[in-house]
Amino acid sequence: MKIQFEIGQTVMLNGKEYKIVGTKSRSFLLEREGKTYKATADKLVKILVQNAQPTVTYLERRLAFDRLFNKNARLPETEAEIMEWFERLRGALSPENLSCDGEASPAHIRRSLAEINGCWSELEARLGRKVQKGG
Repeated sequence: MKIQFEIGQTVMLNGKEYKIVGTKSRSFLLEREGKTYKATADKLVKILVQNAQPTVTYLERRLAFDRLFNKNARLPETEAEIMEWFERLRGALSPENLSCDGEASPAHIRRSLAEINGCWSELEARLGRKVQKGG
């Protein structure tokens, strides 16, 4: 089995997402929240094997779903498109949706909330400013 890492790829380490941003001295440079870390290829392989699946963000998963109905669906680029996604996330953050009308376990709610908050941060970075969750 051949395992390959690419710049721009997201990996999970200890439950946190890191983005591979470059290489240096036979190691990969990982970035999280503006800080850069170094990890060997062996360590990344161990991480990948532990997780057994690539990291797919909330935004990527929602976009894949959207493409089932609209082949032209793409990542938001303009301010209007990004603001539309914030509205979608506000809907996802409603108590009914977040808890699946009371059917979701507390662990599922925590995971969903973390994913949605991560997407919110990603969209804020694309927009270049903070956006209030309340409206």
